[in-house]
Amino acid sequence: MNSSTKYTFPLFESICVWNGVVQNAEYHSGRFRKSYQKFYWEKPDFDLFEEITIPPQYRKGRVKLRIGYNKDEKTYSFKPYKKRSIHNLKLTFDDILDYDLKFEDRSQLNTLFKKRGHCDDILIVKNGYITDSSYANIVFLDKNHWYTPTTYLLNGTKRTQLLEIGKVEEIPIPLKDIHSFQGFQLINAMLDFKPDFFLPIENIMT
Repeated sequence: MNSSTKYTFPLFESICVWNGVVQNAEYHSGRFRKSYQKFYWEKPDFDLFEEITIPPQYRKGRVKLRIGYNKDEKTYSFKPYKKRSIHNLKLTFDDILDYDLKFEDRSQLNTLFKKRGHCDDILIVKNGYITDSSYANIVFLDKNHWYTPTTYLLNGTKRTQLLEIGKVEEIPIPLKDIHSFQGFQLINAMLDFKPDFFLPIENIMT
């Protein structure tokens, strides 16, 4: 997918600000540098968080900071975060979907999302393996251990952090094996990992 001609700022980062403090800044900065270099074939000459000040009205509670960027500049905005209520996922299949960078152009994902039926979100299967939901990575519970697919679409910052600190393990998860798990939860920059919480695996619908 190449969105450079369609969007002024083709790539972006969604970042959690909690009580005025940016969360996981190092992971977002790291992904920004990798994504920029992959998309533009050179290193950025500006920093992701440079010259960004959190306004007073956004220094309480959970706030989403959205930073869009192109080769030469960035734009950003703040808004209070309202968590989506997700209880079930609809299995959706696409063997050619590509969303390896955080693109502004989400048209392929949006098309798949429309297939969710009465479910709250989708769970995308690619070439027989579990990937992501439409907006988050997924982790699965097996007894007291949490696992996330090696076949993700987008390597989320929360996912990266949980793998680094050893709270989650990365394994291949074919569709045929998901019912061997007890449950699941979705994770992203705005959704904290809760080791004592899970949705039943039966909430993933065919």
